[in-house]
Amino acid sequence: MKFPFGVLLLLVTTAPLAMADEGPASIHIGIRDAGSTLGLTFTPPDEPGWETHKQGLNVRLARNAGDASDNRLIEAYLTSLDTPVTPMDDYLRTIERNIQQGYAQSQHASISALQVTADAVNPRCARVHLLLESRKPAADGQRSWSEQYARSCGSQMKNGMGYELRYYHRYTDAHRDPNLQAKAEQVLGSMRIEED
Repeated sequence: MKFPFGVLLLLVTTAPLAMADEGPASIHIGIRDAGSTLGLTFTPPDEPGWETHKQGLNVRLARNAGDASDNRLIEAYLTSLDTPVTPMDDYLRTIERNIQQGYAQSQHASISALQVTADAVNPRCARVHLLLESRKPAADGQRSWSEQYARSCGSQMKNGMGYELRYYHRYTDAHRDPNLQAKAEQVLGSMRIEED
Protein backbone atom coordinates (compact mmCIF):
# COMPACT_ATOMS: atom_id res chain seq x y z
CA MET A 1 0.00 0.00 0.00
CA LYS A 2 1.51 3.35 -1.01
CA PHE A 3 0.57 6.61 0.70
CA PRO A 4 1.62 10.21 0.04
CA PHE A 5 4.27 11.50 2.46
CA GLY A 6 1.78 13.53 4.54
CA VAL A 7 -0.40 10.47 5.09
CA LEU A 8 2.66 8.36 5.90
CA LEU A 9 3.66 10.88 8.54
CA LEU A 10 0.12 10.78 9.91
CA LEU A 11 0.18 6.98 9.98
CA VAL A 12 3.48 6.91 11.85
CA THR A 13 2.48 9.54 14.41
CA THR A 14 -1.02 8.33 15.25
CA ALA A 15 -2.61 5.16 16.51
CA PRO A 16 -4.82 3.29 14.05
CA LEU A 17 -8.50 3.08 14.81
CA ALA A 18 -9.38 -0.43 13.75
CA MET A 19 -12.04 -0.87 16.37
CA ALA A 20 -14.45 -3.64 15.61
CA ASP A 21 -17.47 -4.39 17.75
CA GLU A 22 -19.34 -7.65 17.95
CA GLY A 23 -22.69 -7.97 16.20
CA PRO A 24 -24.30 -5.35 14.01
CA ALA A 25 -22.64 -2.34 15.69
CA SER A 26 -20.73 -0.12 13.27
CA ILE A 27 -17.08 -0.82 12.57
CA HIS A 28 -14.64 2.05 12.11
CA ILE A 29 -11.20 1.95 10.54
CA GLY A 30 -8.94 4.90 9.98
CA ILE A 31 -6.56 7.34 11.59
CA ARG A 32 -6.99 10.27 13.92
CA ASP A 33 -4.59 13.11 14.66
CA ALA A 34 -5.23 16.22 16.78
CA GLY A 35 -8.89 16.54 15.88
CA SER A 36 -8.52 15.28 12.30
CA THR A 37 -10.08 12.02 11.15
CA LEU A 38 -9.59 9.98 7.97
CA GLY A 39 -11.50 6.74 7.85
CA LEU A 40 -14.65 4.86 7.09
CA THR A 41 -17.45 3.29 9.05
CA PHE A 42 -19.75 0.46 7.98
CA THR A 43 -22.28 -1.87 9.55
CA PRO A 44 -21.62 -5.61 9.22
CA PRO A 45 -24.40 -8.13 8.59
CA ASP A 46 -26.66 -8.93 11.51
CA GLU A 47 -25.97 -12.66 11.20
CA PRO A 48 -24.18 -15.08 13.51
CA GLY A 49 -20.81 -16.59 12.60
CA TRP A 50 -18.81 -13.57 11.44
CA GLU A 51 -15.26 -13.47 12.84
CA THR A 52 -13.41 -10.13 12.95
CA HIS A 53 -9.69 -9.87 12.16
CA LYS A 54 -7.95 -6.51 12.60
CA GLN A 55 -4.54 -5.57 11.25
CA GLY A 56 -3.40 -1.96 11.29
CA LEU A 57 -5.76 0.09 9.12
CA ASN A 58 -7.54 -2.96 7.71
CA VAL A 59 -10.38 -5.08 9.00
CA ARG A 60 -11.59 -8.41 7.66
CA LEU A 61 -14.75 -10.20 8.66
CA ALA A 62 -14.96 -13.86 7.67
CA ARG A 63 -17.81 -16.35 7.79
CA ASN A 64 -17.26 -20.07 7.19
CA ALA A 65 -13.65 -19.29 6.24
CA GLY A 66 -12.67 -22.97 6.21
CA ASP A 67 -15.48 -24.06 3.86
CA ALA A 68 -14.18 -24.01 0.28
CA SER A 69 -17.71 -24.47 -1.12
CA ASP A 70 -19.43 -21.61 0.74
CA ASN A 71 -17.60 -18.81 2.55
CA ARG A 72 -17.89 -15.04 2.83
CA LEU A 73 -15.46 -12.23 3.45
CA ILE A 74 -15.82 -8.50 4.04
CA GLU A 75 -12.75 -6.28 3.78
CA ALA A 76 -12.41 -2.59 4.58
CA TYR A 77 -9.19 -0.63 4.21
CA LEU A 78 -7.50 2.63 3.32
CA THR A 79 -5.59 2.52 0.04
CA SER A 80 -3.53 4.60 -2.32
CA LEU A 81 -5.21 5.31 -5.65
CA ASP A 82 -3.65 4.56 -9.02
CA THR A 83 -5.46 7.53 -10.55
CA PRO A 84 -7.48 10.47 -9.19
CA VAL A 85 -11.25 10.05 -8.86
CA THR A 86 -11.79 13.06 -11.08
CA PRO A 87 -12.58 12.76 -13.84
CA MET A 88 -14.67 9.79 -12.77
CA ASP A 89 -14.57 8.16 -16.21
CA ASP A 90 -10.77 7.83 -15.93
CA TYR A 91 -11.11 6.36 -12.44
CA LEU A 92 -13.66 3.79 -13.64
CA ARG A 93 -11.50 2.82 -16.63
CA THR A 94 -8.44 2.42 -14.39
CA ILE A 95 -10.29 0.11 -11.99
CA GLU A 96 -11.62 -1.99 -14.86
CA ARG A 97 -8.21 -2.15 -16.58
CA ASN A 98 -6.42 -3.11 -13.34
CA ILE A 99 -8.89 -5.93 -12.68
CA GLN A 100 -8.67 -7.23 -16.24
CA GLN A 101 -4.87 -7.11 -16.24
CA GLY A 102 -4.73 -8.72 -12.82
CA TYR A 103 -6.62 -11.78 -14.01
CA ALA A 104 -5.41 -11.94 -17.62
CA GLN A 105 -2.61 -14.36 -16.82
CA SER A 106 -4.12 -15.93 -13.70
CA GLN A 107 -3.79 -19.69 -13.46
CA HIS A 108 -6.46 -19.77 -10.74
CA ALA A 109 -9.48 -17.85 -12.05
CA SER A 110 -10.95 -16.10 -15.07
CA ILE A 111 -13.37 -13.19 -15.24
CA SER A 112 -16.91 -14.29 -15.98
CA ALA A 113 -18.54 -10.87 -15.39
CA LEU A 114 -17.23 -7.41 -14.58
CA GLN A 115 -19.14 -4.16 -14.07
CA VAL A 116 -17.54 -0.92 -12.91
CA THR A 117 -19.93 2.02 -12.55
CA ALA A 118 -20.14 5.40 -10.87
CA ASP A 119 -21.76 5.33 -7.46
CA ALA A 120 -25.24 6.87 -7.52
CA VAL A 121 -24.85 8.35 -4.01
CA ASN A 122 -21.28 9.63 -3.76
CA PRO A 123 -19.66 11.23 -6.84
CA ARG A 124 -16.19 10.29 -5.50
CA CYS A 125 -17.01 6.56 -5.44
CA ALA A 126 -17.15 3.68 -7.89
CA ARG A 127 -19.11 0.45 -7.61
CA VAL A 128 -17.67 -2.87 -8.75
CA HIS A 129 -19.28 -6.24 -9.38
CA LEU A 130 -16.82 -9.00 -10.23
CA LEU A 131 -17.59 -12.67 -10.84
CA LEU A 132 -14.63 -15.03 -11.16
CA GLU A 133 -14.77 -18.67 -12.18
CA SER A 134 -12.09 -20.96 -10.83
CA ARG A 135 -10.07 -22.71 -13.51
CA LYS A 136 -10.17 -25.89 -11.40
CA PRO A 137 -13.45 -27.52 -10.38
CA ALA A 138 -14.20 -28.24 -6.74
CA ALA A 139 -13.41 -31.67 -5.30
CA ASP A 140 -16.96 -32.84 -6.12
CA GLY A 141 -16.68 -31.63 -9.73
CA GLN A 142 -18.84 -28.50 -9.35
CA ARG A 143 -17.70 -25.17 -10.70
CA SER A 144 -16.21 -22.81 -8.10
CA TRP A 145 -16.91 -19.09 -8.09
CA SER A 146 -15.73 -15.96 -6.30
CA GLU A 147 -18.26 -13.14 -6.52
CA GLN A 148 -17.51 -9.70 -5.20
CA TYR A 149 -19.30 -6.40 -4.77
CA ALA A 150 -17.19 -3.39 -3.84
CA ARG A 151 -17.22 0.34 -3.28
CA SER A 152 -14.02 2.29 -3.99
CA CYS A 153 -13.90 5.98 -3.02
CA GLY A 154 -11.36 8.77 -3.22
CA SER A 155 -10.57 11.06 -0.31
CA GLN A 156 -11.66 14.69 -0.51
CA MET A 157 -8.90 15.70 1.93
CA LYS A 158 -5.87 13.71 0.77
CA ASN A 159 -5.18 13.42 -2.95
CA GLY A 160 -4.15 9.91 -3.91
CA MET A 161 -5.76 8.30 -0.87
CA GLY A 162 -8.91 6.23 -0.93
CA TYR A 163 -11.23 3.87 0.91
CA GLU A 164 -12.44 0.45 -0.15
CA LEU A 165 -15.13 -1.84 1.18
CA ARG A 166 -15.57 -5.28 -0.39
CA TYR A 167 -18.07 -8.10 0.14
CA TYR A 168 -17.04 -11.51 -1.25
CA HIS A 169 -18.84 -14.81 -1.56
CA ARG A 170 -16.83 -17.85 -2.62
CA TYR A 171 -19.04 -20.80 -3.52
CA THR A 172 -19.73 -23.81 -5.68
CA ASP A 173 -22.77 -24.02 -7.97
CA ALA A 174 -24.85 -25.69 -5.24
CA HIS A 175 -24.20 -22.83 -2.79
CA ARG A 176 -24.91 -19.83 -5.01
CA ASP A 177 -26.87 -17.23 -3.03
CA PRO A 178 -29.64 -15.58 -5.11
CA ASN A 179 -29.77 -12.79 -2.48
CA LEU A 180 -26.05 -12.03 -2.58
CA GLN A 181 -26.39 -8.62 -4.21
CA ALA A 182 -28.95 -7.46 -1.61
CA LYS A 183 -26.75 -8.73 1.24
CA ALA A 184 -23.69 -7.00 -0.18
CA GLU A 185 -25.64 -3.80 -0.79
CA GLN A 186 -26.76 -3.71 2.83
CA VAL A 187 -23.09 -3.59 3.90
CA LEU A 188 -21.84 -1.33 1.09
CA GLY A 189 -24.76 1.04 1.54
CA SER A 190 -23.87 1.51 5.19
CA MET A 191 -20.39 2.81 4.35
CA ARG A 192 -19.71 6.33 5.59
CA ILE A 193 -16.49 8.19 4.87
CA GLU A 194 -15.26 10.21 7.84
CA GLU A 195 -13.02 13.13 6.95
CA ASP A 196 -12.64 16.23 9.06
